[in-house]
Amino acid sequence: MKLLITHELTPQQLELVRLTAREHLVVYTRERDLALSEARDADMALLGAFAREVLETAVNLKWVHIPWAGVDSLLDVLRKTQAVVSCGKGVFDAPMADHVFALLLTLTRCLHYFLRYQMAGVWRREVPGDTLTDLQGKTMGIVGLGSTGREVARRAAVFGMRVLAVKRRPAALSEEPVDGLFIGYEGLRLMLPECDVVVITAALTPQTRYLIGQNELASMKRGAILINVARGAIVDEKALVEALRSGHLAGAGLDVFEEEPLSLESPLWRLPNVVLTPHVGGLSERTRQRVFERFLDNLRRFLANEPLVGVVDKEAGY
Repeated sequence: MKLLITHELTPQQLELVRLTAREHLVVYTRERDLALSEARDADMALLGAFAREVLETAVNLKWVHIPWAGVDSLLDVLRKTQAVVSCGKGVFDAPMADHVFALLLTLTRCLHYFLRYQMAGVWRREVPGDTLTDLQGKTMGIVGLGSTGREVARRAAVFGMRVLAVKRRPAALSEEPVDGLFIGYEGLRLMLPECDVVVITAALTPQTRYLIGQNELASMKRGAILINVARGAIVDEKALVEALRSGHLAGAGLDVFEEEPLSLESPLWRLPNVVLTPHVGGLSERTRQRVFERFLDNLRRFLANEPLVGVVDKEAGY
């Protein structure tokens, strides 16, 4: 069989792939024309560059691995391929959960104000309004209780928070690290009014696009905080801006946006109760190695006809 790789690998990583693939042909390229030419009879693929074009060309694929966690940008073409698709979901959970709390603590401890004072060389304890607060005893609601959501829930429990969550499919509460579990959109509407903090960790699918809109934001507690580390298009940004401007929401911590890079015209840049980061929630110095280890493990599994890790449910979209 032929394995086509367009995701960037180090020479050492490529050598490990060749050792694992043994007698199978491994083609590694970062050149578009060669990638598309080799894709025509490829049986397996690790895709980075030219992913969409390769998927449209590689009609004989039996297995394809997408190194990142979200596959929303490729979902339409992935649904057309007969190949089993695996991805990096679960690989980025730890840094993403850490990032949720980096954003949340920045807002609750007003670090975004104190950092400005530091830059100005000013000793000042005052912050606008009654915004300096703590997390103990407060309620967090997690939208999308997948592997990242579970990591967030575990950290929230350590902070002494009550943790609620909503997910698409029913599950036994005893199997999840939360205090309350809601199902589907109706469950979301029931959960939102109870939450001091709402964290979005859901996948972007046709069903979750603009899931959090004007009505959902209005149903949240006045003074609540919204954290989004999933996909920007899950939240209606215009409605979010209005909720922040009006003071209905105390703040928002955002790592993702509907359009990236975020336009300089966006009011999100200038709202004092918003903390922004440029889609770095899943990154750490260990991420690249974890991504490679997931692929190498799945390569071994595929060649041994064993179940793969991180298989994408094409119908669900994640």
